Amino acid sequence: MATNQFELDGIAIEILRKPIKNIHLRIYPPDGQVRVTAPLRLRLDLIHKQIEAKRAWIHAQRARFRAKLPLSPLTFETGEQHFFLGKAYTLRIHHGVTRPAIHIDTENLDFYIQPEVSTEQKQRLLDHWYRRQMKALLPGLIAKWEPIIAVQVANWGIKLMKTRWGSCNPVEKRIWLNLRLIKKPLICLEYVLVHELVHILEASHNKRFYAFMDQFLPNWRQIQKLLESS
Repeated sequence: MATNQFELDGIAIEILRKPIKNIHLRIYPPDGQVRVTAPLRLRLDLIHKQIEAKRAWIHAQRARFRAKLPLSPLTFETGEQHFFLGKAYTLRIHHGVTRPAIHIDTENLDFYIQPEVSTEQKQRLLDHWYRRQMKALLPGLIAKWEPIIAVQVANWGIKLMKTRWGSCNPVEKRIWLNLRLIKKPLICLEYVLVHELVHILEASHNKRFYAFMDQFLPNWRQIQKLLESS
């Protein structure tokens, strides 16, 4: 059985040749390994085109699998690492305050809380802080990209999503961005924003959509790879 390798946006794809009539593309848990089985005599360039046509579906399925991977539970104890805009900060817990607060410096993320505050309450406090930081960043990024892409956003929001980094309603010109993006490098947040803004021009993940992405953000594939690996 002949085997080839193909790379799509940094994803290694295994191509297996079999005595079959049609191409079959499968993604396997737990980490989203991609495998294609194809007819023995089908030209390799045609197989590559079929894979590229499924680009959006491949990324969506891999994201869904990765979202289900077990993660080590956060303890919110001093010394734990937490990410903000792609950088790891060391958590430091401070007790004896009446009003909870979070402060950040170049290396540390300082929590000012009462001793009886639970892990769940610490998570909510951090999520609230993340949301405020993201809300402060987005208006400037939207103002930057709207004239470049020649679109206008009617409404935007932030929410936690399990399997998607963002979503767009092209008719209502409303976009949603995943709160978890605030943990990633800023360029990743910007990339997802551009992706959703382009959907106002083109709702589908088709050649026209990717042509717009290449026009407005030529290095988007490298940023997408960074987003998925960081």
